[in-house]
Amino acid sequence: MSTVIPVPDNWHPLLSSWDELRHGYHAGDKDETVRGCARRLDTTAPGSEGDPVLFWTLGLLMLAPYVAFGDPGPGVEDEVVTVLSRVARGEDGKTCVHGWHPYEADVDDVLERLPDWLEVLSSPVNQALDNLLPEDLLPDVYLEELDDEKAESADLSGAEILARWQCPRTAPGFARAALNYLGATVR
Repeated sequence: MSTVIPVPDNWHPLLSSWDELRHGYHAGDKDETVRGCARRLDTTAPGSEGDPVLFWTLGLLMLAPYVAFGDPGPGVEDEVVTVLSRVARGEDGKTCVHGWHPYEADVDDVLERLPDWLEVLSSPVNQALDNLLPEDLLPDVYLEELDDEKAESADLSGAEILARWQCPRTAPGFARAALNYLGATVR
């Protein structure tokens, strides 16, 4: 059964571990947790149907606060920046019809809501569309700006919201957001 975004079978424990590390109370090997996510992203083929590139990219985004401020071991930040740069370069000028993407939101807002969003994004498409509201997958700041005359319509359908998360530009955009959080540029 197809989910909104591809996720690995064991994604719940991974997400829990990443969230613990982000909040500073992860009991395991912090550097190995980060490196494990980076390795999985590095070995995932971008753009392939069924490959969880966006999932692993969001994982590194969740781990970025630790990498930036948690005193990771030697080489951890370089490994993360290298793999995020590869994903960020994957956009290669791709265009789309969307006026807005989730990666354009404030990173801190995304980080706070990401565990809940991944619950929706890991659902089968038909289940995710059932009663999907904009606030289920759009950042609060975006919702507040919907009245702005330059913003897209406040009446986005569930399918239109999911399309922004499934857009080929979303994973590279979140990779750039994570790099910005780390104070790094695309290499």
